[in-house]
Amino acid sequence: MILQKYTDAFLGASRKRLRKRPVISSQSRTRCGLDDAIANRGLRRAASVQEDWVAWLPEEKDRLFDATLNELEISYGILSVTLDDAFNLCQQGKLAPAREQARMFAELFDRLAGRLRGILRSLYEHGRQFGTFPNTAPLRPLFFRSDRAQQVARSNNLLALVRFRARTRFFRKLGALEEIVAGLQRETRETARDIAEGIAVSWRKQWTHLEVLDYDLNTSLRETTIVLKSFFCVLPLAELPVFRQRVVSLAPKPSLNPNRRPAQVFAKMEPACRKTAAQAAPVPERSAGPQTSRRSQDHPTVMDNNK
Repeated sequence: MILQKYTDAFLGASRKRLRKRPVISSQSRTRCGLDDAIANRGLRRAASVQEDWVAWLPEEKDRLFDATLNELEISYGILSVTLDDAFNLCQQGKLAPAREQARMFAELFDRLAGRLRGILRSLYEHGRQFGTFPNTAPLRPLFFRSDRAQQVARSNNLLALVRFRARTRFFRKLGALEEIVAGLQRETRETARDIAEGIAVSWRKQWTHLEVLDYDLNTSLRETTIVLKSFFCVLPLAELPVFRQRVVSLAPKPSLNPNRRPAQVFAKMEPACRKTAAQAAPVPERSAGPQTSRRSQDHPTVMDNNK
């Protein structure tokens, strides 16, 4: 279960078409020469990401963070239900409906991945424009499962050993996450297409690969959530309307594909969605995410290396 991959003290997220160059570069080339304290206009910075995670947010910030988190959680919950249904159909020998579920899974995956990339892009552009840089913790390769995601996370973790400034660490992590999510999108499209069109060489291997990609997207979602919370901790209230507008403008537009049939999935998720929206629990509990029966591997907790 997903909840088992995190600790109560700090939900360490770094556990768990054609190839396009990521829009966010992990190499920061800003001309800003201000140090971190000046860049954040005198706002008090917590000592670590763990402290940011349990920190109190003003009501305006908390509403935006909560709305963004709930949207991501619901989208991931629907995605997980779709994949679980596909697995059940395979076990029952209903291969034709399972192939259709694979096609639906790819569309839902693409939508959620696009939303994550929009949030990462919003953080990147706002940081470049206003010089707002939060605490960051490096990615942990052991918390990813696909080869490419582990490679990117390993590179980010090694670069964290260098004493970069907060700006550079922030941009490098955003770039690494964007690269991982973009790669997951591409692999999911290819794998789901092979399954849906019946050209997969090994069905068992292809379905397992989809589960791995789903796992890594969940990890990327948790990482993005924690970066976003740390960002809100140092974001001045005067910049909040600008950031909100940027998040809205970079959100992907809804798909109008008439072949999609999500009604059955939404019906299954409706009670959970209402419960999620009505929750008033502390932030760490909200980010635990939907629980599914497929995730059973425990991973170590992320430790903040930015000291």
